[in-house]
Amino acid sequence: MGERAFWVGTYTGEAGGGAGIYRVARRADGTLKAPELAAEAVSPSYLAVHPGKGVVYAVREEDAGGVAAYEVAGARLREIGRRAAGALPCHLSVTPDGAHLVVADYGSGTVRAFPLAPDGGFAGDADVAEGHGSGPRGDRQEGPHAHMTAHAPDGTVLTTDLGADLVRSFRIEGGALRLAGETPLPAGYGPRHLAVHPSGHVHVLAELAATVLVLRPLDGYGALEVAAESPATAEPAGDPAQGAAIKLGDGGRFVYTSMRGTDVVTAHRVLDGGAALKPVADVPAGGHWPRDLHVDGEWMHVANERSDTITTFRIGADGVPEPAGAPLSVPAPVCVIPA
Repeated sequence: MGERAFWVGTYTGEAGGGAGIYRVARRADGTLKAPELAAEAVSPSYLAVHPGKGVVYAVREEDAGGVAAYEVAGARLREIGRRAAGALPCHLSVTPDGAHLVVADYGSGTVRAFPLAPDGGFAGDADVAEGHGSGPRGDRQEGPHAHMTAHAPDGTVLTTDLGADLVRSFRIEGGALRLAGETPLPAGYGPRHLAVHPSGHVHVLAELAATVLVLRPLDGYGALEVAAESPATAEPAGDPAQGAAIKLGDGGRFVYTSMRGTDVVTAHRVLDGGAALKPVADVPAGGHWPRDLHVDGEWMHVANERSDTITTFRIGADGVPEPAGAPLSVPAPVCVIPA
């Protein structure tokens, strides 16, 4: 495999030392080239790529939040549009058909769907779904906190709400977000991110409980139930561990989670066709506060927010990542996606 490139989102200003979105290239031997600033932006803490157009989307994670669209121009990104969002937008994704950009607003607890034009630019204002509910952790769950948007095989939009201990399911009909169902999770777990397994099961990383829940769809993805639960780390996570990212590897044979505080990445073996997980190894992240990770075949890249580094690992046949090369200096990296 030749050179591969990635977009890296960062925190800027008082939230971190980044300047915007960076491009990082990986050589065939796994080493990373120096980062290039692709676009100046305000705290583009999560990024998404259009499935059919050369367009990258970024949140602007601040109280008066927003989203922006960028056209890819070689190693640079050229802004082609922006829209207002809710408070502290922290995640976004594009529907598989490329028709909508779906955004999770952590601060306001809202989910919004922006219509996209054929060229990948914005085609209008967003439809907004309000959040509701709270949880027992008063410091983190005083109200709804939408945290991620993802897409089920049938097109259902799945969202996590850390504040309300919910996975909410939406269908986009005529440009509007229609609530298809809500799946309550154990109180105080704080669901952060999820990954949809090829089997159809949904693996949910609970940030506040340091566990992974496996959800089974009942009647499509509007109704799900908790089928299994396992620790997010092989050894007890302790305190103040905070789960961050969850990603699939090797076609769904393994699942990987990152844990801030204890600063480890954990490899999980997938059992029973996706219906259960078993954590098999905790690997030091090689930096502090591993906010995100990206699995690319035999390679893994971990964004360590508070040590300003991206670390690279080579994944063995047993699914366990092993450090590969020196950390790359990138200011406040919090998201890594393929270019």
